[in-house]
Amino acid sequence: MRRIATTMLLLLGIGLLLPARAQIKDVTVREINQIHPDSLALLKQLGTSLTTDRIESLIQSPLTGDTVRFTAVVMSDPRKSGLASTNQDGVPSRLHVFVRDTSAVSQGKDGMTIQIVDGAYETTGLKNLTKGDVATFTAVVDYYFNTIQLVPISIELLGDYKSLGLPDSLLDPVVVTTADLNVNVDVGKVQVNWDNFARLNNQYVRIENATMLRSTLADQGRPNWLFSSDGGETFVQADDISLRFRNDRAGYPDEYNKRAPNDPFRPPPPGALINVQGFVVFRGYFEAFDLGAIPPGAMLRLAPFEDTDLEVLEAPPTISDVGRPDFVPGNEPVTITFDVAADPNRQLTSVELHYYTSSQPDTQVVQASPAASKAGARGTLALYEAQIPAAPDGDFVTYWVEAEDNTGARTRSDDQYYRVLYGGITQIAHVQETPNGGPGDSPFAGVTTDMDLHVVVQSQPSVSGLVAVQDDANLGPWSGILLNLPSAARDTIQRGDRLHITRAYIQENQGVTELDSLTFTKEGTGDFLGYKTMTTNDLVDPSIAEAHEGMLVRFENVTIINPDEGYGEWSFSSDGTEENKVKADDRSSAISSDFAVNTFQAGDLVEFIQGIWWYSFGEYKLVPEDPNTDIGPITTDVEPGENLPAAFTLAPNYPNPFAEVTTLRYALPQAGPVRLEVFDLLGRRVAVVVDGVQPAGVHEVKLDGRGLSNGLYVVRLTTEAGTATRMIVRMK
Repeated sequence: MRRIATTMLLLLGIGLLLPARAQIKDVTVREINQIHPDSLALLKQLGTSLTTDRIESLIQSPLTGDTVRFTAVVMSDPRKSGLASTNQDGVPSRLHVFVRDTSAVSQGKDGMTIQIVDGAYETTGLKNLTKGDVATFTAVVDYYFNTIQLVPISIELLGDYKSLGLPDSLLDPVVVTTADLNVNVDVGKVQVNWDNFARLNNQYVRIENATMLRSTLADQGRPNWLFSSDGGETFVQADDISLRFRNDRAGYPDEYNKRAPNDPFRPPPPGALINVQGFVVFRGYFEAFDLGAIPPGAMLRLAPFEDTDLEVLEAPPTISDVGRPDFVPGNEPVTITFDVAADPNRQLTSVELHYYTSSQPDTQVVQASPAASKAGARGTLALYEAQIPAAPDGDFVTYWVEAEDNTGARTRSDDQYYRVLYGGITQIAHVQETPNGGPGDSPFAGVTTDMDLHVVVQSQPSVSGLVAVQDDANLGPWSGILLNLPSAARDTIQRGDRLHITRAYIQENQGVTELDSLTFTKEGTGDFLGYKTMTTNDLVDPSIAEAHEGMLVRFENVTIINPDEGYGEWSFSSDGTEENKVKADDRSSAISSDFAVNTFQAGDLVEFIQGIWWYSFGEYKLVPEDPNTDIGPITTDVEPGENLPAAFTLAPNYPNPFAEVTTLRYALPQAGPVRLEVFDLLGRRVAVVVDGVQPAGVHEVKLDGRGLSNGLYVVRLTTEAGTATRMIVRMK
């Protein structure tokens, strides 16, 4: 029935499904994956000076935006796709499926695999395909930041590959090394191997005899792991597109092949020898470890899909489930429990708990004792325990586990920490502070406990739906926190209210520390404590940024860097530079997702922007609550000596890509000669937009690109203050 239903989509008439005026191009996947030779040369030439924006513009397929048609075999199981969260109907919002062009049989596999991303998978029939099915796909070539993906319009199922006479080898992986994917550019840093990008991006590959370099456990979340086939010179980070390699999709419908709660995926420990295969992806900018890319995220990653895609050949001891206190420790010892397993062919010889405290930094070692044992996938799994003596009041205690086997292989777990408070939690700082004063979770994350907090509501719950409180009238660091309240409780409070919180669950919500399941009383209405005035230059420092999470901050005289950072976010900077920009988030109920795009242009000077300091998806951000009071007026006319730009900048053009005309905007801190030129990738000047003396201030000019061919161009601004360049894309 699934095959009949899928085929009937074609009978509806492809013409009814195609966008107006779309012309179908019959192509191979290799043609889609191509990048222009000039772009490849520039990627290699710029090397570590590349920015993420430049990479995204230079890797564009020549078929971007086109409707294409090709025949391919399905390489991954749609029901193991787990990258997308569920929508309001409780089903995945998109399915991610990899396919390989059947012409790879005669033309080779290089560049012949690509990712289908489908939000209408029930209609197109993508959901009903299985690995080995062959279909003709009609789809639009699209990008999600740096990820090329095809959005299907129709799918015609032709049968499975065996019935069509195609060889088993069509589904085989391509054997590669980590150096084929990423090249070393500095100590502990890599970048995409651009020479192989077009042929290996999205490819199904196999890496043999690789060594695990880093791994983290997350039995209810997203484990991270990183490996190398050349001793750490180059490395690849794993990606968890598949449901089989992540543990946070319990809410997926049962028809999907998700992990059972009692069967979480646990990556091998550092030092393990593995064979691994999966799909090469260039996706996002998240880096889980100190080993990374220049610029951040500029590395190819590997997404295994099947359980059999990861084979552990031999491994040092595995340490898992290292416990943390589920209470606020006081003047008493703390018992820590954890699991340890040896490779089936080895024996444990030592299991130790190491710890130190903030007032006694010398590391202490405690021999752990076995408490119980059970059969595990890798042999005997033993529960151990060890006791940490009472520490001084206010101290952070940092600890980890080390285990060694009879071959001398030694494993160390990730660091854990807790805080000792003899009198319990009486300040927000007790919840928010971290051991080293930098980014990190609350020392009490996951704990439900009594507390004695007297706080003032700083946010406007009736406007934004958000509740932020502080307990320091001087607005010192670590004094703010978010409350996660049900709407009924949220509706009873307003800015300035004094609350007494006596019990709460402390949680990390996407990296934001919150108090949940609160018990509190309203003590009356006090004075609003106000916003803390800072600069974006201050808050690009992650330690300062972490210390102000949950607080209300204000930035004055800022420059809009990009009005469209995606997902309704925009960015701005106190000094007008992209390096010191921060993002603003549309998290408030009062701010629409298209607010910034409809309000700002790059280079706009804004009198002030204020809101709640936030963290989400790996970045610190500002959440303005009310567009009428939290965002000041745009300054367009610059008077001499007033509101002059703090720095010389060339803002991103808007729109980009552009079909005919695009706006170029730049800021001059002082008057002087200005030359604004446009060059093609061969260095030939194709336009002079400005050539003359201009006053200080923000300037805006239009570039008429109707005489330019489609492609990439470089805009260069030259002034007495320096030279700045931007990549622009003309695409009609």
